[in-house]
Amino acid sequence: MADKNLMGTIAGLKQVSIMPGAVFIGPWKEIDHDKFIVIAGVTQDKVLACSVLINSRINPYIMRRQKMLDCQVYVKSENYAFLSHDSFVNCAQPMVGNTEHFVGDEYKYCGLLNETDLVLVRQSIVESGQLTDEEIARFSL
Repeated sequence: MADKNLMGTIAGLKQVSIMPGAVFIGPWKEIDHDKFIVIAGVTQDKVLACSVLINSRINPYIMRRQKMLDCQVYVKSENYAFLSHDSFVNCAQPMVGNTEHFVGDEYKYCGLLNETDLVLVRQSIVESGQLTDEEIARFSL
Protein backbone atom coordinates (compact mmCIF):
# COMPACT_ATOMS: atom_id res chain seq x y z
CA MET A 1 0.00 0.00 0.00
CA ALA A 2 2.84 2.42 0.80
CA ASP A 3 4.39 1.86 -2.64
CA LYS A 4 1.13 2.91 -4.33
CA ASN A 5 1.01 6.08 -2.22
CA LEU A 6 4.66 6.83 -2.98
CA MET A 7 4.11 6.37 -6.72
CA GLY A 8 1.10 8.70 -6.54
CA THR A 9 3.22 11.29 -4.75
CA ILE A 10 6.01 11.03 -7.35
CA ALA A 11 3.52 11.34 -10.21
CA GLY A 12 1.96 14.35 -8.47
CA LEU A 13 5.35 16.04 -8.07
CA LYS A 14 6.19 15.42 -11.71
CA GLN A 15 2.81 16.89 -12.73
CA VAL A 16 3.67 20.06 -10.77
CA SER A 17 7.01 20.15 -12.62
CA ILE A 18 5.25 20.42 -15.98
CA MET A 19 5.72 24.12 -16.56
CA PRO A 20 7.48 26.38 -19.06
CA GLY A 21 11.23 25.90 -18.79
CA ALA A 22 11.06 22.43 -17.24
CA VAL A 23 13.62 20.02 -18.68
CA PHE A 24 13.09 16.26 -18.76
CA ILE A 25 15.25 13.44 -20.09
CA GLY A 26 13.97 10.25 -21.64
CA PRO A 27 13.89 7.97 -24.66
CA TRP A 28 13.27 9.36 -28.11
CA LYS A 29 12.00 7.44 -31.11
CA GLU A 30 14.61 6.37 -33.65
CA ILE A 31 17.49 7.59 -31.45
CA ASP A 32 19.70 5.22 -29.48
CA HIS A 33 20.13 7.49 -26.47
CA ASP A 34 17.99 9.57 -24.14
CA LYS A 35 17.20 13.17 -25.12
CA PHE A 36 16.65 16.30 -23.08
CA ILE A 37 13.24 17.85 -23.75
CA VAL A 38 12.31 21.42 -22.79
CA ILE A 39 8.71 22.32 -22.10
CA ALA A 40 8.21 25.73 -23.68
CA GLY A 41 4.52 26.13 -22.91
CA VAL A 42 1.52 24.29 -21.51
CA THR A 43 -2.20 24.70 -21.98
CA GLN A 44 -4.14 26.20 -19.11
CA ASP A 45 -5.51 22.76 -18.17
CA LYS A 46 -1.99 21.26 -18.32
CA VAL A 47 -3.13 18.54 -20.74
CA LEU A 48 -0.94 19.56 -23.70
CA ALA A 49 2.62 20.84 -23.85
CA CYS A 50 4.69 22.49 -26.55
CA SER A 51 8.22 21.15 -26.27
CA VAL A 52 11.58 21.17 -28.06
CA LEU A 53 14.71 19.01 -27.94
CA ILE A 54 18.19 19.87 -26.70
CA ASN A 55 20.98 18.65 -28.97
CA SER A 56 24.73 18.37 -28.39
CA ARG A 57 25.39 19.85 -31.79
CA ILE A 58 23.41 21.28 -34.66
CA ASN A 59 22.36 18.73 -37.25
CA PRO A 60 24.08 19.22 -40.66
CA TYR A 61 20.63 19.37 -42.29
CA ILE A 62 19.80 22.41 -40.14
CA MET A 63 23.24 23.98 -40.76
CA ARG A 64 22.31 24.29 -44.45
CA ARG A 65 18.97 26.01 -43.75
CA GLN A 66 19.37 29.53 -42.40
CA LYS A 67 15.78 29.87 -41.15
CA MET A 68 16.16 26.69 -39.08
CA LEU A 69 19.67 27.65 -37.99
CA ASP A 70 18.34 30.97 -36.67
CA CYS A 71 16.02 28.98 -34.37
CA GLN A 72 18.82 27.22 -32.44
CA VAL A 73 19.31 28.58 -28.93
CA TYR A 74 22.77 28.08 -27.44
CA VAL A 75 22.76 27.02 -23.79
CA LYS A 76 25.87 26.86 -21.62
CA SER A 77 26.50 23.80 -19.50
CA GLU A 78 27.88 25.99 -16.71
CA ASN A 79 24.29 27.19 -16.14
CA TYR A 80 22.77 23.71 -15.86
CA ALA A 81 23.87 20.83 -13.64
CA PHE A 82 22.14 18.34 -15.97
CA LEU A 83 24.23 19.32 -19.03
CA SER A 84 27.74 17.93 -19.40
CA HIS A 85 28.58 20.26 -22.31
CA ASP A 86 27.27 23.35 -24.08
CA SER A 87 24.27 22.46 -26.25
CA PHE A 88 21.58 23.82 -28.57
CA VAL A 89 17.82 23.94 -28.09
CA ASN A 90 16.24 23.17 -31.46
CA CYS A 91 13.34 25.62 -31.61
CA ALA A 92 12.87 25.09 -35.37
CA GLN A 93 10.85 21.93 -34.76
CA PRO A 94 8.44 22.45 -31.83
CA MET A 95 6.31 19.47 -30.85
CA VAL A 96 2.85 19.41 -29.35
CA GLY A 97 1.97 16.44 -27.18
CA ASN A 98 0.17 15.19 -24.13
CA THR A 99 1.78 16.04 -20.78
CA GLU A 100 1.13 12.54 -19.42
CA HIS A 101 4.33 11.41 -21.23
CA PHE A 102 6.32 13.33 -18.64
CA VAL A 103 4.45 11.92 -15.64
CA GLY A 104 5.24 8.23 -16.27
CA ASP A 105 8.42 6.35 -15.47
CA GLU A 106 10.15 6.91 -18.85
CA TYR A 107 10.99 10.57 -18.33
CA LYS A 108 13.00 12.07 -15.48
CA TYR A 109 12.74 15.70 -14.39
CA CYS A 110 16.15 17.42 -14.62
CA GLY A 111 15.61 21.08 -13.77
CA LEU A 112 14.55 24.43 -15.21
CA LEU A 113 15.98 26.69 -17.87
CA ASN A 114 16.91 30.10 -16.55
CA GLU A 115 14.58 32.98 -17.45
CA THR A 116 16.90 34.43 -20.11
CA ASP A 117 17.22 31.13 -21.99
CA LEU A 118 13.50 30.39 -21.66
CA VAL A 119 12.59 33.75 -23.19
CA LEU A 120 14.95 33.07 -26.11
CA VAL A 121 13.51 29.57 -26.60
CA ARG A 122 9.93 30.82 -26.61
CA GLN A 123 10.74 33.69 -29.00
CA SER A 124 12.60 31.34 -31.34
CA ILE A 125 9.67 28.91 -31.40
CA VAL A 126 7.30 31.72 -32.37
CA GLU A 127 9.74 32.98 -35.01
CA SER A 128 10.12 29.47 -36.46
CA GLY A 129 6.69 29.83 -38.06
CA GLN A 130 5.87 26.21 -37.20
CA LEU A 131 2.96 27.01 -34.87
CA THR A 132 -0.33 28.65 -35.74
CA ASP A 133 -1.41 31.86 -34.02
CA GLU A 134 -3.97 29.75 -32.15
CA GLU A 135 -1.26 27.39 -30.87
CA ILE A 136 0.97 30.30 -29.84
CA ALA A 137 -1.90 31.74 -27.80
CA ARG A 138 -2.91 28.33 -26.43
CA PHE A 139 0.60 27.74 -25.04
CA SER A 140 1.05 31.40 -23.96
CA LEU A 141 4.19 31.76 -26.03
